[in-house]
Amino acid sequence: MRTFGDQIAVGLRARGHQVQELTAPVIFARLARRHGVVTKWLGYLDKFVLFSPLLWLRAWALPANSLCVFADQALGPWISLLKSRPHIVHCHDLLALEAAMHQQPFHQLGFTGRIYQRWIRHGFRQARCFLSVSQATRTSLERQLQRQPLLFAVLHNPLPSRFAPLPASEAAAEVNRALPCLGRQPFLFHIGSSWYKNRLGLLAIWEQLQILQVPVHLVLVGAADCALEEWIRQRPELRFRIHILDEASDALVVAFYSQAAALLFPSHAEGFGWPILEALACGCPVVTTDAAPMTEVGGQAASYIPLYPLNPQAQVDWARIAAQQVQAVLQRSPAEQLAVRQQGFDQAHCFQYERWLDQLEVHYQRALAVQEGR
Repeated sequence: MRTFGDQIAVGLRARGHQVQELTAPVIFARLARRHGVVTKWLGYLDKFVLFSPLLWLRAWALPANSLCVFADQALGPWISLLKSRPHIVHCHDLLALEAAMHQQPFHQLGFTGRIYQRWIRHGFRQARCFLSVSQATRTSLERQLQRQPLLFAVLHNPLPSRFAPLPASEAAAEVNRALPCLGRQPFLFHIGSSWYKNRLGLLAIWEQLQILQVPVHLVLVGAADCALEEWIRQRPELRFRIHILDEASDALVVAFYSQAAALLFPSHAEGFGWPILEALACGCPVVTTDAAPMTEVGGQAASYIPLYPLNPQAQVDWARIAAQQVQAVLQRSPAEQLAVRQQGFDQAHCFQYERWLDQLEVHYQRALAVQEGR
């Protein structure tokens, strides 16, 4: 959210708007780090005790014709403080809230998580203007609201300029520095470790590719959890073809996109689906789930596989069918590869930053107008 807030602030300042940014102070949490106390819990004092009066005072001093922007709907607990001022809330995804409401079959939250998500919902329900990063997120938000907003629009995220194809030799060198054991072997790429990324489904597809004797390695960015480690432990013959990095720099991620045979991204759900857009912008073929928002971001440039089924037996069939679709992507002719690559560039071009700023200004002006009665 820090990066997203910066995108808003930097872009609007460059266009002549006055922008003030306000985040929770780090006071108690800093003391915790110095003295070995539990940082997380003292950080809550910063957010829920110190920040609220600071936010109210800053809002009281705002000049007329100001718009209060909440960069994430997870800031719901503070929305009530500014609900009487012109405001707008950016909504990224409601996956945690849906898990708290037992609406996500592949994930459940604990008791405190459920309480916190309901608190967030209570807060953002008081807002009157929303911008969602995808139509899928807008639909999810609509199910959680109790009244029709004054403004309820979709504004897809912008593509950061750093995502562009690297020359083959430069990308290969960067990948080799990070994973020298990979060599020049072709690989599928995946990034992310959250539950909704469906990494077990990803591994099932890749295992089926091995059965089909498709000689492709798998590179994962995102720390391995217990389920992933257990999956690998049970298949020692595949271990040398899986490469896992806990994290990667932006430069290395761009190199992976530029060098990968394809991005394999079989998510259960997403708020937006950043890796799809990033991969397309770097010239990387994309295989992802045939559901919004993946289809919103990938358009005609991506290849799609069915949603992961709940039934265990159906999951085996799903992985086999998906692997065949991935195999078809990997076996495209050079001419087909070139055409799909260009489609990806064209699709990514639709998410230009300046175009996003144009739309952002329009929506912010509308939010001001409808709340000031103009």
